[in-house]
Amino acid sequence: MRKFLCIVAAAAAMSAAVTASAEGFGVTGGFTSSNASVKNFDASSISQFHVGVTYQVKLPFNLSIQPSLLYQVKGAYVKDDITGTIGSLDTKVSYLEVPVAIQWGPDLLVARPYVFLEPFIGYGLGNKSEVSLLDAATSRKARNEWADAAVKRLEYGLGLGVGVEALSHLQLSAQYFWNFGSLANGEGSVEWADVAATYKTAYKSGNFHGLKVTATIFF
Repeated sequence: MRKFLCIVAAAAAMSAAVTASAEGFGVTGGFTSSNASVKNFDASSISQFHVGVTYQVKLPFNLSIQPSLLYQVKGAYVKDDITGTIGSLDTKVSYLEVPVAIQWGPDLLVARPYVFLEPFIGYGLGNKSEVSLLDAATSRKARNEWADAAVKRLEYGLGLGVGVEALSHLQLSAQYFWNFGSLANGEGSVEWADVAATYKTAYKSGNFHGLKVTATIFF
């Protein structure tokens, strides 16, 4: 009888652990350190943030899908153009981003370590750029200019990462991400000619990449 009660108690504990898994809605946010792949410049990373909501769906074979809706800020600081005309370009772009994480990891009852692949797409909500021109010894600022300053508004890319799900409702993860395509968009307008030319020079074949560290709490 005692053995039977132990088996029943163990089964109940396992059932409770599964029931208390992190499936469902949650809030998410964390740290974003982004840089840019650029030619002819020395690029430095910029520390920003992301915050939003998420939803997790558990699937068979230790898989889960976790789409999110984020306010994501990325940026880069580039300087020392080898042509000798551009001193620096400080760029920050905020996106409304939809990443969809595809996770795999074994459920160890007290924790679930996992790896994940995360494609994402986003739309620019705002941008801020400051260009320093060596030949003119001046700087120009562009704020929330897209077509005029030749900044591409649509983004897409991919992240790869690892994480752990613990305490039934807490998730911690780290990933490296790549934005694909060019950040520069077209020629820009005459009014913003120096800003647009700087974007085209720096970002014609480059875009953001970097590290994201995220904490998520499920309800």
